[in-house]
Amino acid sequence: MTVEKKNRKQEILEAALACFTEHGIEATTIDMIRERSGASIGSMYHHFGNKESIAAALYVAALAEHHVYQQELLQAAGTAEQGVRAIAHAYVDWVSANPDKARFVLYGRSVLARGGMAADLREQTRSHIESVVQWFQPHIEAGRIRKLPLELYGSLMTGAAHDYARLWLSGRAKTDIKAYRDIFSDAAWAAMRPA
Repeated sequence: MTVEKKNRKQEILEAALACFTEHGIEATTIDMIRERSGASIGSMYHHFGNKESIAAALYVAALAEHHVYQQELLQAAGTAEQGVRAIAHAYVDWVSANPDKARFVLYGRSVLARGGMAADLREQTRSHIESVVQWFQPHIEAGRIRKLPLELYGSLMTGAAHDYARLWLSGRAKTDIKAYRDIFSDAAWAAMRPA
């Protein structure tokens, strides 16, 4: 029974993403999502309650998926440079493989407040940042990475890729972000390596 519920929830989230991508969050109705997912109205309300809760759950799930992938790459890294490149690569790879989810995450943050999942996202993000900082801390202390205010590290490792992702996901840049994967990781390492 649990597997069925999980599959149904996932089907609803996938249908919601397709509807949000095609019509926008505001124009999408719960009936559009229900029809596309094949779920009953009862199932929709049982799992999520309303469209805003579906959107918020989708947002949180997409970020969790990215965090899991990022953690996999980071845990496989051995050196400070490999760790920095892992963060940049995880961002580029995930955006390239999931453009609709990435677009939704970049432009749909307002759904969290309406869906009541802002606290869940804050906790998920706090926990993720803690694990990333824990991985990098020994490298920072040993001088293998520049010592900077903690809030700068994320921007330095993914800032250039994030800026390009906005261009690519909006259609203003035509080349897939993955084509520039190594350039973005080179830039991240250049910003982070000790002087």
